Amino acid sequence: MTHPCNCTRCPAFRLVCEGCPEPCRYSQCDGPCAACPVRCGRREDLDGWLESLGGLVPDVPLRTQAQFRLPGYFPQLLNGLEVPAALQRAPDVSVGIAKVLTPRGQISRRALPREFGPYNLRVQWGLNELTRLICIGNYLDDYLEQLWAAQREGDVWLRVRVLGFDFATSLNFSIYLDDPRMEHLINIKRTWLTVARMQATSSLIPIPHLQWATILDLQRQLHYAQEQGFHTLTLNLQMTKRQGWDVVARGLPLIQAQMPEGHLLFSGVVGLKRMELLARTFPTASFTSTTPHYLAQRRVRLQRDGVRLIKEPVEGHPDLVLAENTHLYQEFLREVTGPAQVELRQVPAEEVALQEAFAEVTAALQDRFGFDAATACDAFDLLAADHTVLAEFRAWLHSEEVDRGFRGSDPESPTVGELLDEGADPIDAFLHLGHHARQAGEEIEVCVGEAGY
Repeated sequence: MTHPCNCTRCPAFRLVCEGCPEPCRYSQCDGPCAACPVRCGRREDLDGWLESLGGLVPDVPLRTQAQFRLPGYFPQLLNGLEVPAALQRAPDVSVGIAKVLTPRGQISRRALPREFGPYNLRVQWGLNELTRLICIGNYLDDYLEQLWAAQREGDVWLRVRVLGFDFATSLNFSIYLDDPRMEHLINIKRTWLTVARMQATSSLIPIPHLQWATILDLQRQLHYAQEQGFHTLTLNLQMTKRQGWDVVARGLPLIQAQMPEGHLLFSGVVGLKRMELLARTFPTASFTSTTPHYLAQRRVRLQRDGVRLIKEPVEGHPDLVLAENTHLYQEFLREVTGPAQVELRQVPAEEVALQEAFAEVTAALQDRFGFDAATACDAFDLLAADHTVLAEFRAWLHSEEVDRGFRGSDPESPTVGELLDEGADPIDAFLHLGHHARQAGEEIEVCVGEAGY
């Protein structure tokens, strides 16, 4: 959240950089401002910029965040192709967005080399069906600025979903405390706009980044997140300046007080002392970082003495080293939170099953039948109005065989065979049954209300 100087600024800010040993990247800036991602003092098109954002207040309508839970600690991969065997049975694995997409929003060949073709990463990496992939939207600002432009024009997030990812955090634009105040507000708004774009173009489950320069920023975002039905947010704590942590530390009590039932995903936390502080403050929090994989690639195993980490060079295989490094963080969190806190993470089995059905059905409707993301979600809502219709629809997706006598839970509904004979295709037939079930449910609610119950 802090920056040593304004070296990435245009020449108008050169006065601030006097005495800085770093060469200014924009010292030779002579291009048009419309093509520049920097909102510096010489710009004259800020009105258009604000108009494209729809203002600075987070007020974009969002769909309610699906119910899910993340484990206490899971590793983040550094190299997409080199997926260790130790992770093939891991519950969750995260990957940085720069390993997934190019700055122009295309599938990165770092994650998917050309000789493999456009296959699902889950298949390429040999991950089991229970392992969930999480795309972490943290990277250098230049990359994020280009990706911001690309995702506004194309189906960037649909590509991430097709690759096999289940979740994605929003793009984490930096907030430097010595930047103009408008820069803070613009980057906060863009963080939430990526969530809206993600929901509009894919079935990914978004996890918004929470960041702030003032307590007012934090209060506004927490209120907005709760209004929109979000229960899990992300904080990127990979920072180089003490001032950044000071700002975060002042906001933690407010998060705890204003969102006591919420969950946080912390990325970039390496030290056990800071991890312990965060885990005790937020017992249901989750953590991810690249440290276990980074050290394992260099055959360095982590040991600990209390909350002090010890790096030990070893001759073991990197897969085994990664497993031990990941296990150290997982065991440490279990010691800190205790068995009683583990129960806080439990989600009813019905909600877990419904979420799995949502991911499968919406992905199939988009990938196989050309539905857009919003229509796929609406179709799922219709199918889920009758659990028997939803179950039969999923069975049809797997086998492509239709039970012509199926009519759902309502005996007055037409059968699938009757609907097919009238010219409907299988998807339309199942949606008709779901619509019929929803209407029947609404009629029951009206009758109960009129009876005075």
